[in-house]
Amino acid sequence: MTADVQPIAALRVRNSGSELLELILEPYGSDHWMRPGETFVIWTLGWPGDGVSEAAGTSEAFEVDHRPGTVTVHAEVLPAYVGDVDGNEIDCGHRRPPPAGPFRLNLP
Repeated sequence: MTADVQPIAALRVRNSGSELLELILEPYGSDHWMRPGETFVIWTLGWPGDGVSEAAGTSEAFEVDHRPGTVTVHAEVLPAYVGDVDGNEIDCGHRRPPPAGPFRLNLP
């Protein structure tokens, strides 16, 4: 986020658990992995009702869905970003764990 642009809406998400927590930002499908005790901030630069989701036209900027090990935040206003509490943007795949087991390609 550039220093001269202020977020319109922001949502803080904290991992209060004891394991990595996957945070998914939709509609982008970007994944960001949070350590225990870590807080991320999702922010948007638009106004509620300007989004492209099914909830466009509502007064809500975010919709949150939780299931074990994963929190999905649906940004109802775009563009939307994931950052740390200091305002630094966090890239997709941040701390993504490696795939389990050996990874092999079956070549012809």
